Amino acid sequence: MAHEAICMLDECLVMDPLCETCALGACEAAGQTCRDPTPWQSSPWDWTCTCVLPLYGEKQYGAATCVIDECSKSCPTCAEGTCSGPGQICEDPDSSEFSLSDWTCTCPPPSSGMAVAEAARCYLDECDETCPTCEN
Repeated sequence: MAHEAICMLDECLVMDPLCETCALGACEAAGQTCRDPTPWQSSPWDWTCTCVLPLYGEKQYGAATCVIDECSKSCPTCAEGTCSGPGQICEDPDSSEFSLSDWTCTCPPPSSGMAVAEAARCYLDECDETCPTCEN
């Protein structure tokens, strides 16, 4: 009984320019990691680039678009509880990897106040008619 040979081909590791399906360092050039989930010649074009933490993102057959939510991740520019500790709301308006330290802390209603990259100073206008704890 003849068996068919299974030929290995990890498209992330092969650096032969004649390999038309290989990554050829595309992921590493973008500062990402390359992974070939099925490293056989019978499954070409399945390699993926994955962003390195704290960035996240993945793309098959090419460099990924990496993003970071500075409100939910741990990194040198991240909020890391700055907003949640005092009960404030954290928002990251631009999660691209090139827009850092732009997260904001916003005070929950009925208070008001907002700050960029630090806890907000919350104010309560007790004359505001929408304030449930205030005298009108």
